[in-house]
Amino acid sequence: MAQLPEILEWYSLTPMVNEMKSPRTFLRDTFFGDVETQTTENIVFSVLEGGRETAPFVKRDGEAIMAGGYDEKEYTIGAPNIRIKRPLEASDLIFRRHAGDVIFADGGTVEAAAEREIARQLMRLNDLIDNAEEYLCALAIRGTISYTAADEANFTITYPKPSGNTVTLTNFWNGASATPMQDARDAKFIMHDAVSLNPTDVILGSEATDAFLSSDEVRSLLDTKNVNAGNLNLSADVDSQGAMFLGLFAGLRWWSYPSQVTVAGVATDLIRTKYAEFLHRGPGAEMKLYYAAISDLDAMDAGLLATRRFSKSWRQADPSVHQILVTARPLPVLRRPGAIVSMKVVSG
Repeated sequence: MAQLPEILEWYSLTPMVNEMKSPRTFLRDTFFGDVETQTTENIVFSVLEGGRETAPFVKRDGEAIMAGGYDEKEYTIGAPNIRIKRPLEASDLIFRRHAGDVIFADGGTVEAAAEREIARQLMRLNDLIDNAEEYLCALAIRGTISYTAADEANFTITYPKPSGNTVTLTNFWNGASATPMQDARDAKFIMHDAVSLNPTDVILGSEATDAFLSSDEVRSLLDTKNVNAGNLNLSADVDSQGAMFLGLFAGLRWWSYPSQVTVAGVATDLIRTKYAEFLHRGPGAEMKLYYAAISDLDAMDAGLLATRRFSKSWRQADPSVHQILVTARPLPVLRRPGAIVSMKVVSG
């Protein structure tokens, strides 16, 4: 028979310490906050394209010249499928005392503890999906979403990001001749040429953050009087989403986001360490987060095919097990991929 150690001694039960790491949601909440739920599995969107060609000139009283029209393209994308579950055995819910629970319990205490454990496990499943959605948003910003499903099937979604919107500098920021102000200005022209928008925010990877803050040009411009270069806050804290707001520079909001998530057991940077991602934060960029229809008959019966997440639970009779399940079909879409400029700013 199991016994409490030294039962005749006194013990103090202190509150439980919660060290579960909060999920990363900075990219999703800040740039993909425009959410739409769909009742189908595939997402289709159309794009009208037209360049900046000039109209031809003809002589007076001459015959008009045929002019080209616009191009029309249609893209069809299948949404990823996230479906995770966790079995909770009867012995775990009824007999196991979890961290912070009282030692001697009655029936009401046991029932309350079981309900609390189910809620905690469900929250954990939702945190895992939060991290997966943030990872998908990070891949979308790069222009390609690539992932492997549980059955080892590979999927790739490539957005038509203009080739000129991915830049590798020659004067890297970790070099002596770095020019972050000029590079930010170049990014503005690149984005405006592609989609007639300007970047509003810059997200830096870990190495890019260090190079930017140690750049001689950045420090000299901020020390120059009567020059409106910006206002960086080098004492800022990391917010709950894992990002640090550095301040304003060159008319842009600068963020450091060195956070990682674990993908298939491998720690993975959300923002590439050597990159600065210039983005337009606003409705003009049309960065959407779609949720495709839930592939579940219970969701259909409940009228919840079009929802961000669907959860359910059921009991297995023998052996007695309580199953919880959460499913989601998130798909971050760059409807205007030119609203992002990816710039490699650190050598290597």
